[in-house]
Amino acid sequence: MSMPAEVPAGWTPPYSFEERVKYALVPPRLYMWRLIRKHLRKGEPELKILPQIVPKGRIAIDVGANKGVYSHLLARVAQSVEAFEPNPKIYRILTRALPRNVTAHQVALSDRVGTAELIVPMYGGGFSNQTASLNPRKRNEGAGVVKVAQRTLDSYGFNNVGFIKIDVEGFEAAVLAGAKETILRERPVMQIELEEQHTGLTIEECLASVTSLGMEAFFLRDGTLRPIAEFDPVRNREAFKTRDGYINNFIFKPK
Repeated sequence: MSMPAEVPAGWTPPYSFEERVKYALVPPRLYMWRLIRKHLRKGEPELKILPQIVPKGRIAIDVGANKGVYSHLLARVAQSVEAFEPNPKIYRILTRALPRNVTAHQVALSDRVGTAELIVPMYGGGFSNQTASLNPRKRNEGAGVVKVAQRTLDSYGFNNVGFIKIDVEGFEAAVLAGAKETILRERPVMQIELEEQHTGLTIEECLASVTSLGMEAFFLRDGTLRPIAEFDPVRNREAFKTRDGYINNFIFKPK
């Protein structure tokens, strides 16, 4: 099937009618409070252990910040937070009620500096708010394309970095390549979403690309960090079909 013509440069994902009403009527701080509570109840379990794994008194970096749930919770633990979100629609939501110690950047982190195409997939007749990425594998029928700025994390020269969270829908390898100097210098704890269907690589290959930077890998099971030796890739592939016990976030600590 041939792909549709790309959306012209300057296009941004539109708000639905429901979104326009919600953002107009619900105060930003109340909206974020409700969103954070929802994610703590039903979202990624790693959110609940951030106070355990994020070094206090150091900078946290949120790559793929989306609406800011991680940024808000990281701000409670870290000295300050640098939040990166290139999607112009989501960036506007992110910046409506940020804590004072969070700085937002409307930039896609990558392994190069310049401009890039942010692909916003189409699902169910609407543009996704969660899965936009520079990863070309995310381009489905009807996907929109946004021209965005891209930079390497290394180009910012951040110091005192204690934690990096990366959730970029399969573009992790490029982000890590552009952050290698920072990672080797700062030795941060990292949380990275890694999924085979996003990258086309096995989870073993994805994990090895990070541990090669001098990191030890862990995963969360029943609220407890477990060493990667206890992770079963075959079982996890089966779990993906039902999402029951499926693991897609991994924690890395410097050796």
